[in-house]
Amino acid sequence: MRRVLSAIDALSMWSGKAVSILTLLVALVIVYETTVRTFFLRPTVWAAEATVFACGLVYVIGGAWTMLEDKHVRIDLLYSRLSPRGRATINTLSFSFFALYVGVMLWATTAYALDSLQLRETLGTAWDPPIYPIKLALAFSFLLLLLQGIARFIRDLHLALTGRAL
Repeated sequence: MRRVLSAIDALSMWSGKAVSILTLLVALVIVYETTVRTFFLRPTVWAAEATVFACGLVYVIGGAWTMLEDKHVRIDLLYSRLSPRGRATINTLSFSFFALYVGVMLWATTAYALDSLQLRETLGTAWDPPIYPIKLALAFSFLLLLLQGIARFIRDLHLALTGRAL
C-alpha cells in the first residue's frame, strides 16, 4: 500500500514541478511581448493567449502537488486547533464531498476534452491554436487531484482509526 501511495505522491510532485517551469516561460513571454510592442511597435498575436494557457496549466496541474503539500486554502478556525487525529477524522468525513466534486469534474472534463480532440478544436482567434491539448490537460489534472485525494483519504483514515500515521 505504501508503494502505491508513494507512487501517487511522486506523480503529483513530478507533474507539479514539471508544469511549474511554465511560470518562467510565462515571465519570458511577457518580457518578450512588452519589449517588441514597446520598442519595436510589433505586438504579437500569440503572447496573450500563450500566457493564459501556460498560467492555466500551472494552476490546474499544480493542484495535486498543492494537495500533497497540504497548501490548499481552508477556513481553519477550529481545524487548526484539532489534534492530527482529529484533523484526519474531519478529512475522512469530508472526503465524500471532495470525491463527488472531483469525480464529476473528471467525468465532465474528460467528455469535453474527448469531443474537442475528435473535432481538433481550435480557439478561433487570430492565432487560432488548438485548444484540445489544454482541455486534455484539464481532465488529466482532475485525475491527478482525485488520485492524490484518494491517497490522502487512505492516510487520514488510517490515522483516524489507529492514531498512527501511514
